[in-house]
Amino acid sequence: MRRALKRLETALKDQTGEAPLKVVREATETPLTEFLGETRVGSLWGSGQLLVLRRAEAVPAGELKAVTEYLAHPAPRVWVVLLAEGLKARDLAKNPVWNRLQQEDAALGFFRLKEEELYRWLSREAGALGKNLTLAAAQRLVEIVGENLWELMQELEKLALFAGEERTLTPNLVNQLATHSRTYNIFALVDALGEPGAQKRLTALAQLMDLGEEPPKILGMLARQLRFLIRMKEGAPGLNLPQWHMKKLAQQAQNFSEAALRGHLFRLHQTDLRLKTSAGNPRLWLEWTLLHLGPG
Repeated sequence: MRRALKRLETALKDQTGEAPLKVVREATETPLTEFLGETRVGSLWGSGQLLVLRRAEAVPAGELKAVTEYLAHPAPRVWVVLLAEGLKARDLAKNPVWNRLQQEDAALGFFRLKEEELYRWLSREAGALGKNLTLAAAQRLVEIVGENLWELMQELEKLALFAGEERTLTPNLVNQLATHSRTYNIFALVDALGEPGAQKRLTALAQLMDLGEEPPKILGMLARQLRFLIRMKEGAPGLNLPQWHMKKLAQQAQNFSEAALRGHLFRLHQTDLRLKTSAGNPRLWLEWTLLHLGPG
């Protein structure tokens, strides 16, 4: 999505010879009517305006009629872009505004890559950086970082710099770089859940805190993993996760009873409350919590 927006900016500049004035707003902070109102106050001179509204999926369905009203009388020399990263393909047909944009070829879909597609994409991106990414390294990178393309690209660029003159990017290089990454240490912390000893959990926590990670985010990731494990124990369908993630969840879930998982989740909520209401050291509260998140 970022690259498509960049290509649009480049095309508009090539078309007019001058870059349009770019204005970016957040739908969670700016009402849609106010955002579209900015199209009417553009400068009389120059190459026009490029107005971008991020998180457009957060706009209530009833308020989207403002788009239809705008399309009836669009402003000259203004390009409006709605970025809706959280919008699902099935939502397009449900809302007449999104459906109209799709029918008029005014909507571009950016769909999640399947696992094998993700590895091929990483290989192509590595090639553009002058590197050869092995399949095992690509798999390890996805395992550590997840499927977010933006985060994967950032880590891949770091990896290419870290490799220096070395042309081939291997799993070993990924592991070496990952130890200095917040993303890696979050996953290392989550992966250590259920192990008999707490040393790995405490080590990952220490590295996260040293890297400046916020305690609420750490608690959030732990709670998310516990909810996944509870759903796995319940045999609940609909876990839309990559195959490697499902396999790891299944292995990890074997170390817990459902009662233990729910108890751990309750303990995280208690810790979250203490962090918000007490003057204690957050690191000590987190360490105390992790000591109690063992198998059972």
